[in-house]
Amino acid sequence: MSQQGIAAPQQLRELVDKIVARNLDNREIWYVISLGFETTNLPMIEKAISAMPAELNVKNQTTLVETLNRVVNGAFDRSFRFKVINTVIKTYLKCPSPDMSKICECYVLTDNAESAADTITDLISRNLSTRSYQIAFDLYETASQGFLDRVLRRFEQQEQPADAKSMEKVHSILKGHETVKAYLDFYVRHNHTDSVLMEEIKENIRTASAHNALLISNGLMQYGTTCDDFLRNNLSWVSKATNWNKFNAVASLGLIHHGQEASAMKVLDPYLPKESVEGFGFKEGGAMLAYGLIHAKHGDATAMSTLAQWLKTAENEPVRHGACLGFGIAGLGSSSVSGYEKIREVLQRDEAVSGESAGIAMGLIMAGNLNQEVFNELKQYTVDTQHDKTQRGIRTGLACASFGLQGDAEPYITEAIGAKSNPMLRSTGICMLSMAYAGTGSPDVVRRLLEKVATDPNLDVKRYATIGIGFVLSKDPNTCLSYVSMLTEHFNGHVRYGAAMALGIACAGTGNMEAIGLIEPMISDKEGFVRKGALLSLSLIMCQQTDYTCPKVNGFRKQLLKKIGEKNEDSLVKFGAIIAQGLLDIGGQNAAVSLHNSDGQPDMGSMVGMMCFLHGWFWHSMHFFIALAAKPSCLVMVNENLKIPVLDYVCHANSQKFAYPPRAESKKDKDIKKVETVVLSITGKKNALKKAAAAEEKKRREAAAAAALHAAAQSSSSASGGAAAGAAGEDEKMEVDQQGKPKKEKAPEKDTKPIHRLCNPARVIPAQRNLITISDPRSYSPMKPLYKGGIIVSDRIDKEREEKLVSEVVAQVSLPASSSNAELKPPQPFEINLTDY
Repeated sequence: MSQQGIAAPQQLRELVDKIVARNLDNREIWYVISLGFETTNLPMIEKAISAMPAELNVKNQTTLVETLNRVVNGAFDRSFRFKVINTVIKTYLKCPSPDMSKICECYVLTDNAESAADTITDLISRNLSTRSYQIAFDLYETASQGFLDRVLRRFEQQEQPADAKSMEKVHSILKGHETVKAYLDFYVRHNHTDSVLMEEIKENIRTASAHNALLISNGLMQYGTTCDDFLRNNLSWVSKATNWNKFNAVASLGLIHHGQEASAMKVLDPYLPKESVEGFGFKEGGAMLAYGLIHAKHGDATAMSTLAQWLKTAENEPVRHGACLGFGIAGLGSSSVSGYEKIREVLQRDEAVSGESAGIAMGLIMAGNLNQEVFNELKQYTVDTQHDKTQRGIRTGLACASFGLQGDAEPYITEAIGAKSNPMLRSTGICMLSMAYAGTGSPDVVRRLLEKVATDPNLDVKRYATIGIGFVLSKDPNTCLSYVSMLTEHFNGHVRYGAAMALGIACAGTGNMEAIGLIEPMISDKEGFVRKGALLSLSLIMCQQTDYTCPKVNGFRKQLLKKIGEKNEDSLVKFGAIIAQGLLDIGGQNAAVSLHNSDGQPDMGSMVGMMCFLHGWFWHSMHFFIALAAKPSCLVMVNENLKIPVLDYVCHANSQKFAYPPRAESKKDKDIKKVETVVLSITGKKNALKKAAAAEEKKRREAAAAAALHAAAQSSSSASGGAAAGAAGEDEKMEVDQQGKPKKEKAPEKDTKPIHRLCNPARVIPAQRNLITISDPRSYSPMKPLYKGGIIVSDRIDKEREEKLVSEVVAQVSLPASSSNAELKPPQPFEINLTDY
């Protein structure tokens, strides 16, 4: 009743008060807290927590941890959640050994950067540096750039701790240097992209849209691997890209070299503007987007100032378009007012293409920090402008800015959805509603979205409302299935497309067989865009799945190749199939699309990246943004010096259950046929005579055997009869054998061992994490459970034992083969004495 704003009757309140008082007298505190959650009664929860004794025992600590887990993972209002968290933390900090990682996770949720910084400083002062490093890594993974900047500023205001080296390492972690370096090493070391598959797809491409799709797909497949061999080996083919395809070809380098920040300018130098822009600036604009993708979610001062300078000097729309998108993705979640104002200047130029990117970039910068001024400004511009591209860009931007705000965004959402005469504003309100409550599982929000699916006449509104269900229920795939299952058979194609994408978003990386069963019939839908959506959705669901975890994944891979190769298939479907192939193998088959972090909370970068990816319906360049949702499937153990030591993990399962998918066969191997031996006429005659002689000999032996059997029967000698029969059997068996028949080669023996070992840093897919242990538990003590994955800091137990470190891999940083700097140098002069020859 409290949720609906209805006052409870007096008798009911008295009854509840008696129950609460009795439970508190019996020290049944968890029952009272649970009742408070069910009724969203904050005073009841506060009363239960205050009733705990001054000296908290193990049971009380467990109750507090369970309370934090319940409020963090439950579908509660944002303000209620903040108040409960603050109440619990005040008491929890009094525990003898509180879980500081859990507390800092709560600080991120309540946007309390100052307390998070104080916690790290306190740990360092107590000689718990290793634990502070782990918290810093977790903060970089879960917090926004704006939050991290405030933590670093708080450090500057504090007195320098005695252990300055530890604080220096914390600074390096919070700035992202250590995480970026570790993930780059992992992607390069474990790259398993199927180059044969890429060549096979290239051979089946006949249109400009498919050419564009493969360039984008190649960038996704090679995300973070620094391996651009496919582009180098097919320069003449790549050079066929024109206009915006050229823009995407260059921008794909940003995905390939993601994280290679130190050499970003060297990699992109041939494409960046020099004194003047060549042609229309597609190449230069793509290079600026690539620069932003290399620094995605990690735009330091140097990168942002470089992008701002390019934005200021841009001379035409493609260059401004690339600079805006690069600026937005590098400054994601920074909430920088100066950056927002620089992008606003581009929006006010009232250009269609650059206006679209400016609207998106403004939302990326203000992600999770929408305010009244920003909303009013962008809403008014949506009404005033005549460019539908700009309106769509602002729609995506406002959705990104609304992420995670829940009830705080309701005034803006209500105003946008209430615009009955403006379908663009209504669809904007739906996108804002989906992102504001993303991952909350709120049934009320789902009902509002379903109502729009049923009643709104605009197709964009219907499509985004259906997709929004996937965002809201992304933490609860089974509930999403129950809501969306009927919509997969809706008469409206846009609703069917939205249902497919909603299932893909909610079940991303899970291999959910029920969801796959609902989507598979849509591959044969009469509408091309629905078939495309089904392929994209299935690729999201089956990403990082094997035959063991999802039996249909290999069949789906074959189906994608079939769709790409069919001559009569719609070009839109082929485009989707090629992008789907890139999603399946994203990050060199070492990453998975996931919308939540390791703690199970909605991840800003992933949610925003998925929303921008959906904008690919209108603009192909937005498909690059799905890389924001890619999480490396790795387990990287680092020591107290942030170096990667040599150690082994044990996976308690057969190695083939989680192995890479089998590589595609090259077309040459498929076309090779057995060459029949040519038989000459004279050889045929000789063979015929041999066969005739063999037949006569066979008849003679059969007659002799029959006579011997008859004689044996008459003499009643079973022994001799048995021997003769045996001899006859041997003769017949010898005649059956065919000389010259090729022997079958034995297939390679499969690994049947119940366990296998992995080396640090290891590729560990999500389904494998619960099966991992350290081979030698006496070597290192990790700061958090291994099933969390990612980067885990560990303490060395045996300090006297010699520690070996993993050698670093060298990333590929060579210049493009087409550049003038790549020209081969002539050899040094030399002399040859010909008298020796």
